[in-house]
Amino acid sequence: MRVVFSNRAYASVLAETTEKIKTETGGLFLGTVQDDIWFVIEAIDPGPKSIFEVAYFEYDQKYTQHLINKIANLYDKELTLIGLWHRHPGSFDQFSSTDDGTNAKYAAMRKEGAISALVNIDPKFRITMYQVDRSCRYKRIQYDVGDNLIPNDLLKFKTPDRFFSIMENILHPASSNGNAVEGYHKSVSLASFMKFITPMLKDAECTDVETNNLVRDETTQEKLIDEIVDDLTYMADTLGVEMSISLDDVYLTVYQEAIDKTTKLYFMFSEAKQAIVLSYADKCYVYRRKLFTDAFEKAKSEREQKGSTTGSDRLRKQPGVVDSMIKIIKFKRNEE
Repeated sequence: MRVVFSNRAYASVLAETTEKIKTETGGLFLGTVQDDIWFVIEAIDPGPKSIFEVAYFEYDQKYTQHLINKIANLYDKELTLIGLWHRHPGSFDQFSSTDDGTNAKYAAMRKEGAISALVNIDPKFRITMYQVDRSCRYKRIQYDVGDNLIPNDLLKFKTPDRFFSIMENILHPASSNGNAVEGYHKSVSLASFMKFITPMLKDAECTDVETNNLVRDETTQEKLIDEIVDDLTYMADTLGVEMSISLDDVYLTVYQEAIDKTTKLYFMFSEAKQAIVLSYADKCYVYRRKLFTDAFEKAKSEREQKGSTTGSDRLRKQPGVVDSMIKIIKFKRNEE
């Protein structure tokens, strides 16, 4: 197992470290994992509202989420958030307890875990790279730098023709023969749905979820499915949100592959909280049955009170509630 940085990603880490040379700083890694090789294609800066101190650092999460989507959309192949890095003072190249919590959260996002790097200047610049599994166990791994070590297709941007095609698909999803553009069809966007209801989930937000306290058994899998099925039914049948579901020994993942990005929701059972926890967009929430349904109805009601069209039978005609959520999503044949 090893990490390979693109020239641009490595230069971005160097540039950010240089700019904040007297304080801690950091960033996020965009890329992909293939055959135990973590390809870091882009390194995202932490954002203007980050907290930079000599012995403390905190990301500007709204900024990084925005930039992740913008940068990833430039590339022909899908890039995802695969890890993070930050600088430690002096020669301290081990993770703090705060780091453990952050690393665990990122590792929970994918079956391979995540990569996390520490930068030190003692007196020269050096990187210590780790792979973090879902139980927050660390494995020190080597890294290389060079575009020549990365498959060419991972470095390619979308061509102008590709962007023109996407524009056409979004504006005119039906082709001249009346069929949807091959491989895609229209659906309500899961990402827009989550954006619409997230303000209503504030009371359910939690911050102290540890992946090593997650329950792993078949009973838990059944409980996860049983608890979220009402929300999934409402989203699919009432709102028209098309989703896919995957299940392993710990996580139930709900996801939607859109033409511009993939949106994922992770559900797990926390033994410490004795509750189901939802992980989405770098935040965690204590989940209960019909949480999404209630949040959507509340958000819709508040919007209607501000002058939006009323009536549940006119829901699909409401710009800004559902129609504004419409995106082109990828259609996978032979997949339920």
